[in-house]
Amino acid sequence: MKIMMVMGEYPAEEAERRRQAVLKCASTGTEIGFAVIKATFFRRSNSQVNSLSAGPLVAEVAQRAETDGYDAVVPFGTLDAGVELARNLVRIPIVGAGQSVLHLGAQLSNRLGVIAYEEKSIPFMRKQIHGWRIADSIVGIRSVEIPLPESTKNRNAMRARFIQVARELIDNFAAEIIVPMGVTMVPVQYSPQEFEGELGVPVMDALKTSIQTAEMLVRMGLTHSVRTYPRPAVN
Repeated sequence: MKIMMVMGEYPAEEAERRRQAVLKCASTGTEIGFAVIKATFFRRSNSQVNSLSAGPLVAEVAQRAETDGYDAVVPFGTLDAGVELARNLVRIPIVGAGQSVLHLGAQLSNRLGVIAYEEKSIPFMRKQIHGWRIADSIVGIRSVEIPLPESTKNRNAMRARFIQVARELIDNFAAEIIVPMGVTMVPVQYSPQEFEGELGVPVMDALKTSIQTAEMLVRMGLTHSVRTYPRPAVN
């Protein structure tokens, strides 16, 4: 099968780091294509305005991908930019990393602790969580307070802060699973297994979840409902 990964713009070294992480998440035999849109969450915060502005660009890629024979589309990152719009325009599966990882986590526990990059991105994250009907399973959201562009040079500090806030969610809020809502934290910088060994609870991988959810939908012949996402009439 062929899955299109939609990426924002990154410096060359950062882009390759993410590309390799994507390729490691795919199953044997899955071909991953990469499309880069003229938008970046690397230089701007993970905010609602950036997600909304990138949406039409993601949707354009989805339409081209369907025409070119791709079986599914996955936007990179947990903002799920363009997912809702693209589902109205194509019939192949459009899978959001944020939505898919939280719904998978809710199958494993109803006490999810969520970790974001920065506090200022949490309000939009809450909107998404309520829209996905998953809020009842979230016991708390905390941030590492390290901006995305500074993640590589502050890698050790990000790790220490991640462990600190995850431990707070586990000890003070009885979180039973940790969900990093930022694929740069997991799996680009750190594997979930590394954190699991220290925290003693499962740590989710949103990037792997999104890609393998797309694979599952293709194998099962499933996609979003046309009644939920009716295609616009063509004049």
